[in-house]
Amino acid sequence: MTQPLHDTCAFAHATNPRAAKGKPLQSPIGVRRGLPFAAVLVVVLAASTLPRFAHAQATSPQTQPSDSTVTAIATVEAFWSSEQYAKTSGYVSEVKHDMGDHVKKGDVLAVLHVPELEKNLVQAKAGLTARQQMKKAADAVVAQAQQALAVARSQLEGFKADQSLAQVTLKRQEELSANKAATPQTLDDARARAAVTQAAVGTAEAKVGSAEADIEAAQANRDVAAAQVDVADAQVQEVQALLEYTKIVSPFDGVITRRSVDPGLLVQAATSSRSMPLFVVQQLDTVRVFCDVPEAHAGEVAVGADADIKFIALAGQAIKGKITRVSNAIDPASRTMRVEIDLPNSDGALRPGMFAQVTIKLQSPPRVATGK
Repeated sequence: MTQPLHDTCAFAHATNPRAAKGKPLQSPIGVRRGLPFAAVLVVVLAASTLPRFAHAQATSPQTQPSDSTVTAIATVEAFWSSEQYAKTSGYVSEVKHDMGDHVKKGDVLAVLHVPELEKNLVQAKAGLTARQQMKKAADAVVAQAQQALAVARSQLEGFKADQSLAQVTLKRQEELSANKAATPQTLDDARARAAVTQAAVGTAEAKVGSAEADIEAAQANRDVAAAQVDVADAQVQEVQALLEYTKIVSPFDGVITRRSVDPGLLVQAATSSRSMPLFVVQQLDTVRVFCDVPEAHAGEVAVGADADIKFIALAGQAIKGKITRVSNAIDPASRTMRVEIDLPNSDGALRPGMFAQVTIKLQSPPRVATGK
């Protein structure tokens, strides 16, 4: 349904400045003539907003990702952190370092007193000494058996010489007896002498065999004694190693950030359910700044990319750094990728646990290779 002509004229009279001055109102045909001016106005407004729209499109991350950034919450952590536990149960006899102390690798942090281990060490050393003496006795038995063998062999050589002489004498007497130049008694004596020397040689050979067997037995006993010495020595070393564990030492150069023991406290071995870390040592010369980048920007973050790290605890101070490591994996729970930035911290201003805000300059995402 069309609008009445008088309503249209009234609207024109209310909005037309000519009507406000008392000038006569134009006909509806005049209203239609004003339409081109409105169209021109629309074009001008559109032209004024077009540059801003084009600028927004030019700076959008989708078109120029190299100029885009992503901001994520970060946490400072020590480069290395180690919790020191007790290997064996005992009483804390001495605490040499406290929280905040700078320590070197191998520095003794605390000492435990374990009376049982000290007694075990005395017992193990006594056992080692006894085994060593038994080894010496076995060595002496071997040497004695070797000397007995040498004597038996020497006696055997003598008996063999006597046997040879007796055989020669017997042969000569048999020849003389055949020519009636020797009496039967002399021949019988020669034969008896040859038999005696032959028996003596057999006895000497048996003694040589017995001496050789004695040597083998003595050497076997010596080997057993030597093995027992090794076992006793291993027991001593084991107890000494356990005693070394009574000294809690620093694994590297760093700072003690937590101490949980006092002198006189009974601590349990690390295998116990009641075990607790005695000290926490952290290396702070270089710190790690960890942040989680959303999955949408994971492909645009690469090692070496520039990053600005702002620390709230340092009055918003910003430090420039570079991406050191990326996990290259998305956490399915948070849909983020872990990113690490290593920062030098020679003055110790950056402390583990500090809150930070990291702004990372995004790179052009890689293209996914597709198979044909």
